Amino acid sequence: MGDLKLGLAQGYWSAGPNPNFLEMAQEELTRLEAKFSSFVPGSVTSRINQDAGNGTALPVDAESRSLFHYVSALWNESKHLFDPSVRLLQNCYDGEGQLLASDEQLRNMLKLVDWSGLEVSDEGVCLSNTGMLIDLNSCVRPYAIDSVLKILGKHGADHALIEMDQDVATIGKQPDGANWMIGVRIPRGGRTGITRLKLNNRGFAVRGDFERAVMMDGERFGLALSPVDGHPIPGLLSVAVTAENCLTACSAASVARMKTEQAGMNWLENLGLPWLAIDRKLNCHGPLAP
Repeated sequence: MGDLKLGLAQGYWSAGPNPNFLEMAQEELTRLEAKFSSFVPGSVTSRINQDAGNGTALPVDAESRSLFHYVSALWNESKHLFDPSVRLLQNCYDGEGQLLASDEQLRNMLKLVDWSGLEVSDEGVCLSNTGMLIDLNSCVRPYAIDSVLKILGKHGADHALIEMDQDVATIGKQPDGANWMIGVRIPRGGRTGITRLKLNNRGFAVRGDFERAVMMDGERFGLALSPVDGHPIPGLLSVAVTAENCLTACSAASVARMKTEQAGMNWLENLGLPWLAIDRKLNCHGPLAP
């Protein structure tokens, strides 16, 4: 279902009376994709991007305001490094980590990278400067998963697993009483599983992708770009977290990945949630590491 990847990758459920859970789930995912995906022309996000700098606030509902407040909380918690307006820089590097833009072009684009340029008022939401762009897809996906599970639970689903890209959440156990299990791949070679995690009534999120790391000056970097200088952040390549819901897991993983390696791991330790991190030398750390 589009580039937001809100498609129902996997789902299992059962209840007493058997409503059409698949239809309910797909309807909610379709609603949220149409509403928030930056790849859908008429979405809230796309309309805000299209009107950037014209001074006109787009009226938004309570759900949209809640999402923007959530992103602002992540922006503050990460010391302004988690910044959805960095989308403007996403084509500055090729797949090998080589900078495609000139230094001057990068400096000019960085003038438009600043989440504080998103203005939320009683009238609505707008971006302050022409050329600014935001992309909320990585936050909408876990929100959508949690929203689907709430709907399924409300209608009596006793067993459910929803997986979309790097985000997973569950209701109960499997119908036969077995635990829901998810696998984490080993960071060296092939697609061998390094560990399996029990995920009953929990959420799970991974941020970062060690398999797509780029080499720069002999060092390995993830694809997270700093909104300060536009260069890859020398942080953890990948962070996985389990929590009471998918959005909480996403929050923890997103903030940790935007910090330097040790700072990210220290922050996760203090947070107290189960986590696994892969550093730039492809070593695994954390309570969930094997």
